[in-house]
Amino acid sequence: MDERDRKPYVYRLRGLTIAVMLIITILGINIWNLQISQGAYYAAEAEGNYMKLVKVPPTRGDIVDKNGNILVTSVPEFVLNLDWLDLQQSKANDWKEVVKRLAGYVKPYWPYPNQSVEAITEDILVITQNHQWERYRPVMVLDNVPQDLQAIISEHQNELPGVSVDAIPVRSYPKKTLAGQLLGYVREIGEKEIAEFNQNEDAQKASFEYAQGDMIGKMGVEKSFDFWLRGKEGIQQVEVDNRARPVSKQLIQPPEPGKTVQLTIDADLQRVVEESLDQVIANVQKNTNPDAKSGAVVVIDVNTGKILAMASRPGMDPNDLTGIISDEMFDKYYTNKVAPAASLNRALSGLYAPGSTFKMVTAMAALQLQLTTPDEQIDGEKSSLGNLAAQQQGTSEWGGNDFGYVNLSRALAKSSNIYFQVMGRRVFDTNPEVVRQIANEFGLGVVSGVNLPGEAKGIAPSAEWKKAYFGPTYIKARDKKLADIEADYAARLEQAPDEKSRQKLQAKKDSEKNAVEFEYKQKVYENVEWKLYDSFNNSIGQGYNSYTPLQLANYTATIVNGGKRYTPYVVDKLLNPITGEVVRQYDPKVINSVSVSPDNLEAVKQGMRAVVSGEGDDAGTAAGIFADLPEFTGGAKTGTAQLGNINTALGKSYNGVFVAFAPYDKPQIAFAGVVEFGESGGSTAGYIAKAAFMKYFGWKSTNGN
Repeated sequence: MDERDRKPYVYRLRGLTIAVMLIITILGINIWNLQISQGAYYAAEAEGNYMKLVKVPPTRGDIVDKNGNILVTSVPEFVLNLDWLDLQQSKANDWKEVVKRLAGYVKPYWPYPNQSVEAITEDILVITQNHQWERYRPVMVLDNVPQDLQAIISEHQNELPGVSVDAIPVRSYPKKTLAGQLLGYVREIGEKEIAEFNQNEDAQKASFEYAQGDMIGKMGVEKSFDFWLRGKEGIQQVEVDNRARPVSKQLIQPPEPGKTVQLTIDADLQRVVEESLDQVIANVQKNTNPDAKSGAVVVIDVNTGKILAMASRPGMDPNDLTGIISDEMFDKYYTNKVAPAASLNRALSGLYAPGSTFKMVTAMAALQLQLTTPDEQIDGEKSSLGNLAAQQQGTSEWGGNDFGYVNLSRALAKSSNIYFQVMGRRVFDTNPEVVRQIANEFGLGVVSGVNLPGEAKGIAPSAEWKKAYFGPTYIKARDKKLADIEADYAARLEQAPDEKSRQKLQAKKDSEKNAVEFEYKQKVYENVEWKLYDSFNNSIGQGYNSYTPLQLANYTATIVNGGKRYTPYVVDKLLNPITGEVVRQYDPKVINSVSVSPDNLEAVKQGMRAVVSGEGDDAGTAAGIFADLPEFTGGAKTGTAQLGNINTALGKSYNGVFVAFAPYDKPQIAFAGVVEFGESGGSTAGYIAKAAFMKYFGWKSTNGN
């Protein structure tokens, strides 16, 4: 082969050599870059691929009463766990069989007894699937595992990879239903709750963020003090192999237990109040109304705002809401189908017409506006309300009574409807906003700021409130009808064949719009404008008035402590669980001082004393309650709150409402109670107040009770 024939091959060989050298150079540069230049970076990345950091849950803090008695704690409980990673170490397509086998073993102990093994299998798979975001922590399948099931799991451990029975700290409420709604319960955080809990000021200061899988308080103290109760999570380092299976574990940072939360509640007083409430409800069911199943009570320190007892019925046992909730328990606490929902804290979230317990507000408004004096006497005849039209809008004296001429003290003692309707009309005619203003000053119709979640606001009505509340509904309805008329006639007017036809259409359109405006004004007059019957109804605690028992208790406390409204609170301090050191102390806080003068406050207080004193014709409506307690001094007000309008099904049904304080000189505690369908507060809730006072002050009855 001559030189000319060899040249193409030489060129090709040289090109191939250059390409090979270039590839080798590139590979060398990359190897140098990976192993030397960025070796440390990729080594750290590789380590991250097999080292995982896992949260270790701490032991939740205790909740104790004012004397240190344990109300809530954490106790070891055996739970059935399923480790997803260990489960997958079983044969390739066999892990579902493991779950099915497990379902067969747990079926006799499953909270839903009618479910098949297949359905339980699906439930377990769903539970584990819902926790796939946290693959290195076991998932609880069943809580409170009985010894029989523990033995079965242990016996079949070889065929149940990833399944274990472990002892974990579980929330325990040893007093059962005692203060159940106030304490709350603990469950896993919901997706929609994460953002809410991350708004917690203490959590933000600590740079703590709630996340999926966290166990949180769902109501009561457990919820409002969750950040302090939960403690600080530990950190565990988990080493996994190249198939993401755990190889070893090492605790890097141990968890710190949650703080001990000490309440203002006195457990002994709480028990007496609850037992008395239960007894009163049972008596009403037996003797008066079988529908009586619910009620609420609050006892408060008048000089600090400390809540000493807060009871709600039906009672709630937080132990029932830990772990998997059965259909029966769900119905009991949430559906309200068979009985009132037991999860509702009626003392905090229940709204009730106050009935005659509101009459002190009407009295203070009239006194403050100088529309009456404590000594002015009003004739108890219905004619005192005005002309016949006015009388038809008012309410007669309860029980058909004729109290004759009554002043402020006797009007409160006898609970005269006529007296307070006369005063209410004077006040609303003079300034329709004053009653609401004074009610708000005393804590009615405004949130109290109590350190518990779920407080209801209530309504302290007035002419402006009624206009703002009902007015927009009629404005919206009117505007829609007018817009529909405009739309209906727009095309018809445009398509009118001549001016005469257009004028006829326009006249018809204007007529329809005028009819709408007339209808609107009529409905506003009937349903939005303040009427005389509104003045009458609201002056005796009916109408739109609705308040919580907590508000009624704080209102009573504010009357008798000289006019200082405190923020009610239920947590006194936070303690270090190891040393007992006080981490945070909560002190009394005055929200406002009322505008009512000390003289007018004293006049009302004297009237409340008349309610619980006197004999014969001079006896107050609650004089008999405390007659056998020679040490008792104080005051009260009874209430019989009508549940519906006179012509409705509930027109003859009443809640029994009662507020009280003791002692008269230098008052210490105030009480508010409601017994649903309890008729008069003097025959129902008043006896709960008596039991509370006897316990708190150590008073003894002369009849041996």
